[in-house]
Amino acid sequence: MDKKFFNLLLTVVVLFVSSNVFCKEQTKLDIVLNNLEKENKTITDFQTNYFQTITYLSTDEQLYSEGIFKYKKQNYIYLEQTKPANQYIYIDGKNITTYIPANRQAIVEKWKDVVNSDVILTSVFRFINNWKTFKKDFIVELKEETKVNYLFLIKSKDVKEKWEMTINISKNTFQVIKVSFNNGNFTVNIKLVNYRLNNNFSKDMFKFVVPKNIEVICL
Repeated sequence: MDKKFFNLLLTVVVLFVSSNVFCKEQTKLDIVLNNLEKENKTITDFQTNYFQTITYLSTDEQLYSEGIFKYKKQNYIYLEQTKPANQYIYIDGKNITTYIPANRQAIVEKWKDVVNSDVILTSVFRFINNWKTFKKDFIVELKEETKVNYLFLIKSKDVKEKWEMTINISKNTFQVIKVSFNNGNFTVNIKLVNYRLNNNFSKDMFKFVVPKNIEVICL
């Protein structure tokens, strides 16, 4: 599985589950985001199961993956892919380590470098870290409200950036339940289930401990 799509997963989950900053524009949007912010302030860490499908639009080829995602403030992330093959990602706020047991290899990169190499990822992290600057380039809309869900639409104000992201949030739990991303070349659809909040995760959980006879490559 390409790290870019893992990083996209990390981004969208952190964006609406763990971020405490939201833009304020329309009255209804303002009310909804204030409620989300209030709920998110009570969360210190969480765990959820994810199911992700990537579809390449030119060929209809699909890639499917699933696993467990864990997050702890600030920027501590652990992702365990269980299908189609075991793969582990550790983020400790500084480095991102990708470990593939079948290859007996771990790749270590600077988290900042990985983020900065991806335009979409960088843009979303800007929203998390500085929503005032984010509002200059991006549009956030409350696209739809049903009896059970909110549907948010995020896209760039730059007409050259042909992508959009939709995020479904439960009105009952205020948790992300579905994310869809489309840039005209591929789509990413993610479902998130079985949330467990405030588990008091240790920071050690997010640090990679090198097993014996494993090659470590630092980029």
